[in-house]
Amino acid sequence: MNMKSIRTQQQIEKTLFSLLQKKPYAEISIAEITRKANVSRTSFYRNYENKDSVMKKFSANQYQKFTDDITEHKLKSLSEQLVVYLTFFKKNPEIMKTLLEAGFEGGLLNLQTRYLKKLLKVYHPDFHLTDYAIAYQSGGIYMLLVWWVKQGYRTSLAELVDYIEKHIML
Repeated sequence: MNMKSIRTQQQIEKTLFSLLQKKPYAEISIAEITRKANVSRTSFYRNYENKDSVMKKFSANQYQKFTDDITEHKLKSLSEQLVVYLTFFKKNPEIMKTLLEAGFEGGLLNLQTRYLKKLLKVYHPDFHLTDYAIAYQSGGIYMLLVWWVKQGYRTSLAELVDYIEKHIML
């Protein structure tokens, strides 16, 4: 992909996320996104099918940052990986809050489950977890994350990771 397309995608994603902080998703039009992002409708459709595909790409990019951080720091233990994951959302509180308020709970859970499955297969192949076990554990981690976001990150990170290790992850 060329740099112009990457910049266009970043501008569209940034603009949609900014608009989500001000108004409901359903009220945001592609025309408004392209106007505020200063890109043409043709450029928009060259990069995305619709608003939903922008949101999927934006969310996937956020999860990729977490995965890249784990790889870059060569974090092998699940505890370290959970700390990086939860810390990302604590350091970027507007991301989860905005996406939850916009109604993307299900999409975020599905995305997290895919990344957890990838993470476990790459870093913890000895776990031998079935897909339904990964889905169950992902749901627990996700709901804990949602709870943590909604309560303003008051519970310590160490306490959350400890709870996940004892009660959610096998």
